[in-house]
Amino acid sequence: MRAGPEWFIWIETLGILSFAINAMIVAKGKNLSTFGYFLCAVAAALGGGTLRDILLGPSAQPFFWVAFPFYIVAIFLIAIAYANSEGLRAAIAKRDFLIKESAEAIALASLGALGAAKTFNLLGPVVAPTVLGQMQLWILCAFFGAVSAAFGSIIRDIIINEFPGALRPGMWVIEALFLGCGLLALLRMVGVPAPWALLAGFLVTLVIRLWIVVSARRAQTS
Repeated sequence: MRAGPEWFIWIETLGILSFAINAMIVAKGKNLSTFGYFLCAVAAALGGGTLRDILLGPSAQPFFWVAFPFYIVAIFLIAIAYANSEGLRAAIAKRDFLIKESAEAIALASLGALGAAKTFNLLGPVVAPTVLGQMQLWILCAFFGAVSAAFGSIIRDIIINEFPGALRPGMWVIEALFLGCGLLALLRMVGVPAPWALLAGFLVTLVIRLWIVVSARRAQTS
């Protein structure tokens, strides 16, 4: 069973499954097999968190998906359903843009906030309690939070032979993550309880991403 607070597990699960769904919708039209959809979804959903845990070192391991293999099984079942059900793909296609963009925004916000929270929990006790040390901790939380979320979308786009959308100017993926994760770290530094700090970081990233998506959509249709 996965160790950690129940709220942490629920938010992590929400982010991972949202990214898996988003990846399969983004990959439609690429003539992928069931395994192809599965690979794309796993890379998007688990790639960022895996890179984060590698960079954070042994204290961050075993990898979260090794400790809780439910994620692999769930993504595999979703991939089977999406790849082999014409009716499911048709139903999603009716709300393609809404589902795809909402799922990505939720995934980025939740996984980014969780990455920053995990970084703070691991590095907070060992960073020097000086101004310089706290500045370094803040930067590391924002960086690893952004890596946790954005790297998955970058791998997803590379697999389907697209330029990573997270790196395009004006998309505000990395910027939204840095703002949300940075706020989370700052709130934790001043003593705000972890669940409230995580909620604040999650909402900041989510609102910014949805605002950018809605603005771009309006510009396209105007």
